[in-house]
Amino acid sequence: MTGGRRQRGRSRPPSTVPGAAGVAAHYLQLLRYYRVLVAFTFVFLVGGTAAFSTLLLHASPVYRASAKVSLLPTPIELAYSQNFVRSTTINPANLLTQTHIEYLLSREIAAKTLERIAAEFPPRQPPAAVPEAAAPAGLGQQIIQRVVSFRRYFRQLYNTLNSGRHVVLDPRTDTVLALQDSIHVEMVEGTYIMKIKVFWGEPRLAAAAANFVAEEYVAHARAQAEAASLQLEAALRQEIIKGDGNFAELEEQISTLRMARTSNFAALRVIDPAMVPVYPVFPRVIVNTVFAFAGWIMASAFLVISADTFSRTVKTEGDLQRLFGPRGLGVVPLQRPSRAKLAQMAKAMNLQCNAVPSHGAVTAIGSDVESRRLTAVIEVSLRRLKGWQKLKAQKLESAAASEEEQGRGATLQAVASGRSETVVQLGRLLDGRSEPTPANGVKVTDLGGADESFCMSKARGFNWVVIGIRPGTVAEETLQGLTARLQAQGVENVFGVMLRD
Repeated sequence: MTGGRRQRGRSRPPSTVPGAAGVAAHYLQLLRYYRVLVAFTFVFLVGGTAAFSTLLLHASPVYRASAKVSLLPTPIELAYSQNFVRSTTINPANLLTQTHIEYLLSREIAAKTLERIAAEFPPRQPPAAVPEAAAPAGLGQQIIQRVVSFRRYFRQLYNTLNSGRHVVLDPRTDTVLALQDSIHVEMVEGTYIMKIKVFWGEPRLAAAAANFVAEEYVAHARAQAEAASLQLEAALRQEIIKGDGNFAELEEQISTLRMARTSNFAALRVIDPAMVPVYPVFPRVIVNTVFAFAGWIMASAFLVISADTFSRTVKTEGDLQRLFGPRGLGVVPLQRPSRAKLAQMAKAMNLQCNAVPSHGAVTAIGSDVESRRLTAVIEVSLRRLKGWQKLKAQKLESAAASEEEQGRGATLQAVASGRSETVVQLGRLLDGRSEPTPANGVKVTDLGGADESFCMSKARGFNWVVIGIRPGTVAEETLQGLTARLQAQGVENVFGVMLRD
């Protein structure tokens, strides 16, 4: 009774927390199980990103051209900015530079730039103004035309869904707005230098637009400074005409004002004109592909972890060990099982309940064929283990006798070296056993494929039963219910094994 209670108590798996190696092995097996989903995600994310980026690179590349201009505010501008922000915490320099930036981003500058581009490049106008009928009929141009048409239709659909309608603009206004959106201006930190960047699909036009915007800004700033200087000079001339004040002092102020205007004009200039870009800045195929690869890793991990969290089927050896504890036999191939695997499985069964072939049975959930094949594997492994143990005992007895006769332990060392012969050659395991049943008729009983109509009376009287399952086909609740019903029939040791072809 004591031994029976001890065996029944051992039939329940202990609650163990898997280590880091077990968790890593669990998720590696999940990745192998969901390899089709992971491969599809790779093709969709990484392959799709690489293909789409390559298509955009040839169909609609974007080039960036940059020009730098110096911004040297006059004392009048600085004094006005200081008076304007006197009661606030705003930096007067930031207020002044932001004013110039907003002017550069205005539609007026974009329109003037477009007029100069049209004058400088009459045969080559901006891509948005090129009519569709003028495009060549080559395959590459047809792909480009399809991409441009898709972008236009997508824009129409977006405007219709977002605003309720789509307003068709004339080509010039549309190009001006597109050029205005492509101009970006920023200050070089710690300096009075502005960096003007233009993004466009044609490298020559991008460089020309950046230079034209910079020149328009310089011309506008000089005109404003000259107008302010001339206005102040006119006021000083009025003082001279009225005869108020010292004429020599007024003349000196006028001369100083003219010199300041000349120096400001020399300082306010384009210090670094834009060059024609060689490489596009968008799309960056390698960069996009690397980010897509990182996204694929995160998406695959999310999908695998989510599937493992919300799915209740047994898919890995970790799931098997959680349900069966030390009676989880791992994964066994049915076609060509290795001798080491069979020996490991037989030793585990022998350690748990001293498994004897005539005292046990095998079933595979849902398949009679797999049940027969698994029965052959279990029977051969246990028979080889019993034969190896008998052979080992015989060798030990022979070694002991030889030691008594010769007085040395050379034979014992030879016996120790024979431990590698744990399992002999198995042959080919198909639906039946590869060798005839021994004369005493000892063999593992095949219970057939277990399903909802499985008769538990078949398992009555056996000391152990091995349940074979395919990964992802059996829910944990079903397996636990089957184990409970087997134990109710008196089966004290229920083993679980994962089947693989």
